[in-house]
Amino acid sequence: MKKINFPLEAIVSTLKVVGISLVCSLCLSFLGFDFITSFILVFVFQYILFSFIGNTINNYFIQKTKQKELEFLEPLSTILECAYCNTRNLLTFLPDQNERVEFECSSCNKKNMVSIQFVVARTTDIVDVSGVTNIPLVDVKNNEK
Repeated sequence: MKKINFPLEAIVSTLKVVGISLVCSLCLSFLGFDFITSFILVFVFQYILFSFIGNTINNYFIQKTKQKELEFLEPLSTILECAYCNTRNLLTFLPDQNERVEFECSSCNKKNMVSIQFVVARTTDIVDVSGVTNIPLVDVKNNEK
């Protein structure tokens, strides 16, 4: 993978913009326009235009990446009760964080919205208390050691 030198790339990019602005302003000055004004206008126009094009391309690739990530998600199925009539409904959905998950009840035909929350918890390791306190572990129900 090619390592990008950002300060050098910024200088090269700015020199290209200045060069194009000089050529365009020279052409416009031969047509009777003021050199400095046309240089500034072409310079600013390039930054606005290329900023717009860059943002558009960036947003396009972000959307494509999100779409590829969603393709890897597997549908989840669950049985949910209707909020209106408590009838059980089978629901299959993709866990997409941008979409609202809704379903229509098979009994009363009313729309229900699903609120999904995932919780992460740490696993705990059992500590052998008898080795630390010299008190043997005793099962109270069965009186076993």
